[in-house]
Amino acid sequence: MKKRVYFQFLFLSLFVISCGSNEECTDCQVETNVDTVAKADDLSTVLKDTATEKKAISVELKENHEKIVKKYGEQWDFCTCVVANDSINDAFEKGGMTPKQEEKLMARWEYVDNKCKEMLTTPNTTPEERAKHDKKVMKCLKQNGLKK
Repeated sequence: MKKRVYFQFLFLSLFVISCGSNEECTDCQVETNVDTVAKADDLSTVLKDTATEKKAISVELKENHEKIVKKYGEQWDFCTCVVANDSINDAFEKGGMTPKQEEKLMARWEYVDNKCKEMLTTPNTTPEERAKHDKKVMKCLKQNGLKK
């Protein structure tokens, strides 16, 4: 019982202390105002930074492409990879294959995997990136008559 009273008193004291001050933090207000007001030169700096980031990403993608080509050979385009992987997945899902057919399909999968390494490096971590990727995949499948 004493502990309960003690904790209630402690909680009430902390509540009064945290809410008891009527002074407002002028430093906090200045920071908030500065953060929300966009200046023209800040906007141009942001736009320049964004353009620089896009160029850096483009250079990074090009370098990544060159590394992949050097290691695995020429890469297929996105839609070719999607269609090839879809046909392999369909074959595995149907099942009913002999061990020799499964072995042949696995060899084909390894070949396709080497030709589509670049597809595995595309960013796909945020919900927006996943949605964009899914939309792109569906577009490829529809263009090739594999999905309605």
